[in-house]
This record gives sequence, structure tokens and C-alpha cells, in this order.
Amino acid sequence: MEQHAAFFLKYLPMKISLVSLKTAILPAYLGSTLRGAVGQALYCDSLAYNYLYNNRSLSNGRQDIPNPYLIIPPEINRSAFRPGEELCFYVILLGEAAQYTQPLVNSLQKKRLGLGALRYPFELKKITHDQDQRVIWENGSFYKAAVRSVVLPYRSLPDVKKVTIRTRTPLRVRRDGALLETIDFMTIIRNITHRLEAIAARYGGWVDSLEAARIQALSAQVAMIQNHLKLKPITRYSNRIGEKMDFSGLTGSMQLQGELTPFVPWLYAAQALHIGRNTTFGMGRIEVEFI
Repeated sequence: MEQHAAFFLKYLPMKISLVSLKTAILPAYLGSTLRGAVGQALYCDSLAYNYLYNNRSLSNGRQDIPNPYLIIPPEINRSAFRPGEELCFYVILLGEAAQYTQPLVNSLQKKRLGLGALRYPFELKKITHDQDQRVIWENGSFYKAAVRSVVLPYRSLPDVKKVTIRTRTPLRVRRDGALLETIDFMTIIRNITHRLEAIAARYGGWVDSLEAARIQALSAQVAMIQNHLKLKPITRYSNRIGEKMDFSGLTGSMQLQGELTPFVPWLYAAQALHIGRNTTFGMGRIEVEFI
């Protein structure tokens, strides 16, 4: 019997390649660095900046307003970039945010990006569609035909009895204002269902709210058989407020056991959209294995 999709969302995945103009010493985790640099470049276009970066301020500070993009930093084991070396990362525009692709590209090509505390100069080399592998921008040319949003897959698997979830980047979840030092499966499922509902409602798409509620209730029946998640202390410097901010998050893995087949599409979605707070910095990226 064919399974009907419980959600629908489009997104535009882009790979952005920068080139270093001088030797640059950068932080090990570049999510905050890249988000800040892209935001500074985009600031000259107030319409695009407000839509992508400033939704919460324009919505009376509501904490449940997600911004319609993700920045996924590179997974690198070095901090030094020599002149001419490439730095690649990903920008995902969610739903109707894809309409701001050209303003974003224009902003990135117009000025050099200053990365790190010392604003080491990088310039745009190329932007490609991460799935189609078509060039969106290169050598001053913007290729509009390559700007094609793709559908977030609704993928299912039969007979899933165990699931392992690993963090690829620190996972930050707050409850009643406090950062959680451990989480359970119910928290993960509530997080991805609420995230999908919020993105779809604001930026285009839909979620079957009855199915989302059913999945949340079912998650209480799944047993945790291993929990190796630990809170990793992290700080980042905020140029906006001029001081360091706590950016700690959970790292490690957890393994669940039970009738996990109904959760498969939502866990695939969680891998693509990330979960928890600060997803625009690349936080909350997870990897799932199905057994």
C-alpha cells in the first residue's frame, strides 16, 4: 500500500566556494563566522536581508520564528588557509526564500568577505546547485536557469527496529529557557515536527498536523538503549553585542529501539533541516542509521 506524504517543502541547496586572498587563521568551527560574513554582505540589500536574517525582529521578537536558511560550514581539521586556497560551505534556502537567490549572489560577489576576528579577506569563486551540479554563478555571470528548488524527500523504509542518531554539529535544545544537557527521542521528534510546521506555515509548504501529533504521541513508546550524548562547552564572539556568547551543545550519539518505521520520513527530514536552536549557524546537524 502506497504511503501518503505527511509533509511537503521545497528548498534550494547551494555550494559556495570562496578563495583566500591572504593567509587566514580561522576558528575550527566556522558556522558563526560564515553566518556573520554572509549577513554583512547581504546587509546592503535591506529587503533580502530582512527576509532571510531578520524575521524574528520583524515578528515582535517571537522565539518560534525560524529564519528560512541554513549555513552548513565545512568539516575541516585545520584553521589555516593559504592564499589561493578554497573554502567551501553550503547555504540552503527554504521554501519561498529561493526568490532571494539573485540578491544573495549579487551581495556575495560585490564585496570581499572578511572572515574571523581579523577579517581575513576571501572572495567568491563559484556557486553551484548542490544536487543538479549546475553552475549558478561564476566569473561574474549569474545563471538563472540553474536556480531550481527541489522537494524535501519523503522517504520511508520497512521494518526498522533500531535507529542510531549521531550529531555532526553540536545540538542545542532549550526548555523553559534552560539548555538541556541530555535529550530523549520524544524531544527529537517534537523538534522536527514543530520545525517543519513552522517553516511550512511561514515560507510555503504543508504538514499533516494530525499525523505530526500522532508521531509525537508514538515517540513515547520508543526505548532508549544507549545514550552517549554529552554537553560540549563552546563560546562564540558576537560582533553585534561585542562579547562572547555561550554556544554549548550536545555531541555524541544515542540508539533507540522499538517500532521505528513510522518515524523514518521525519528523521530523514531532520538530517536535511537540522534540529534544535541556531540551525542558521549549522548547529543541530544529525546523521541517522536505520537497523
